[in-house]
Amino acid sequence: MALNVVSPVYQEFIDYLAQVATPEQILSFKVSEAMQQRADELLDRNNEGELTPEEQAELQQMLQFDRMVSILKARAFKQA
Repeated sequence: MALNVVSPVYQEFIDYLAQVATPEQILSFKVSEAMQQRADELLDRNNEGELTPEEQAELQQMLQFDRMVSILKARAFKQA
């Protein structure tokens, strides 16, 4: 099982975004409909055990991004 640890480089990026964007801008961020559909597709195919290694890597990157955005939004919510 993977740990939910944020690497220092992600932490630095989160800190930067939290300083340059308003809490409202951060809270209103959403990925495009196309990206959401792709994530849903990869999650469904992952549940069925049908992902290629490249798709597994893509899904992992999406999950890391989602975690980073969640942390950023949590910080923004505290400031809003």
